[in-house]
Amino acid sequence: MNVEWILLPAVGALIGWFTNFIAIRMLFRPRKPVRLFGRFVLQGVLPRRREEFARVVGETVERDLLPVDELVDSLDLAGYQNQVIDAVIGHVGRRVDQNLPALLPSNVRRMISNYARQVVGNEVALVAEEMISRIKEQVRRDVKLAELVRQKMSQLDTERLESIVVRVAATELRAIEVLGAVLGLTIGLVQAALLALW
Repeated sequence: MNVEWILLPAVGALIGWFTNFIAIRMLFRPRKPVRLFGRFVLQGVLPRRREEFARVVGETVERDLLPVDELVDSLDLAGYQNQVIDAVIGHVGRRVDQNLPALLPSNVRRMISNYARQVVGNEVALVAEEMISRIKEQVRRDVKLAELVRQKMSQLDTERLESIVVRVAATELRAIEVLGAVLGLTIGLVQAALLALW
């Protein structure tokens, strides 16, 4: 067996793995621009285009992953409404009980208190429904999820952003490196075969 059958595939695999390894690292590094030969500027893709990346992620989250309308509709405001109504009724009932003259007979005091609770409960329920509708509309109008995500991502330093991307896509990034080695190995075998034929 000729040495080229070992050397060419091994060198091809090493070159394929190394170039993909470097390409992946260059997504994140160098973090600050580096001048080469006085003319060329070298900087990682994410550090260089961080603002654009943050903007696109924010728009994607708002448009596709978590639209504000769906977010608002998923809120169980009716459950909060019942809690608010119960709290207001309880508070008004206690205040009425405290402020009624002690001279009134207890059954009259109880009737007045119960009537006040009933009236307040009905009125608060009507107001609460209207307020929930207003709150939902205001949230739909005011919440700018894309801008919030963009701001948060822009505040992340590139090291933290890199660790998030690597943590999420570690398996895929490793597969890209291995694929480079496999392609390099294949090219090396093809080269060795071509040399053997000549």
